[in-house]
Amino acid sequence: MAKKNYEDFPLSLAVFDVVPVLLFGAAVIFIGVRFENTWFRIGSVLCALGGTGKVIWKVIIAATKKDIVWMNRQMRVMMPLGFLGMIAGLIAGIQSGAVKWPVIKGMVCSLPAGGFFAVTVLGMICMGIFAGKLDSTKVRSNWIEQTTNAIAQGCFLLGVVSCILK
Repeated sequence: MAKKNYEDFPLSLAVFDVVPVLLFGAAVIFIGVRFENTWFRIGSVLCALGGTGKVIWKVIIAATKKDIVWMNRQMRVMMPLGFLGMIAGLIAGIQSGAVKWPVIKGMVCSLPAGGFFAVTVLGMICMGIFAGKLDSTKVRSNWIEQTTNAIAQGCFLLGVVSCILK
């Protein structure tokens, strides 16, 4: 498969790409500290590494104009594996009784957490649509995707914090 011809990605885009990774990382750290599950933690680390790899890839594109293809594509493997690990940890927690599903459901659906999580879900749906509709080689498309992702991950963090503070 041929390399894509990316527009001149500005360094500001690469730096802004760090924001959703940090917001997501903070949220899963808050969860992981309270939910001591190895699978969840491994999954969280894989997701964070996938996001970090993508950030580094964008920095390289912005700084050198070189497309290191595997650094972009690694996220297609790391993210699904990471989320699979997190889900496996959650299921194991429910089965062991460490996670009380009715309690979690009640916190997630309460206000304001439920509103924050709803925005997160809508943002992720938009990201899926963008993946199919927007041209990832265009700077404008990347700004739209990253702004949406930053808002979604910020709301995820706010939802988690809202649940913790209950």
